[in-house]
Amino acid sequence: MKRNLSILFFLLMLTSYSQQLIYKNGGRVYNFENKKVTSNEVRQLLENNTEALALYNSGRSKKTWGNVLFYGGLGLVATNLIVGLNSDNITTTYPGNGYYPSVQSERTNMTAAIIGGAMIIASIPIKIGYPKKIRSAIEKYNGGLASSDKPAPKTTLIASSNQVGLRIEF
Repeated sequence: MKRNLSILFFLLMLTSYSQQLIYKNGGRVYNFENKKVTSNEVRQLLENNTEALALYNSGRSKKTWGNVLFYGGLGLVATNLIVGLNSDNITTTYPGNGYYPSVQSERTNMTAAIIGGAMIIASIPIKIGYPKKIRSAIEKYNGGLASSDKPAPKTTLIASSNQVGLRIEF
């Protein structure tokens, strides 16, 4: 009997620990077995804790917008520089008798590169801020698990005609 109770106790401890989530870099969330949990699975686990779910969703949307701005800006800068380096903006005209050409060179338009640079700079604070929100959502979820898995101990005095006892329930 004692062995069965010990096994049951350890299994209960294992199941209560198995619900915990671990945040690692890059917005990735892992379970206790160190296996990556998808964002949909995390949302399913957090659906009972609305505050943690709102923080997690906010962090994920910040990550998405940061990536869109960063990679979009990087693409604009790279495209503008490649096009600018590979195109000649030289016009040649032959005024008068045609023996002395007039060559004019124009500068490449760098507007797209400037907009892309602004997008990259705007993405930096967004990409810095999203891990904080996801981490706090995971901490709220794990904190809620710890408080709900630990019931308050209950002490009861038991008395009968033959015996007196103290029962403690955890």
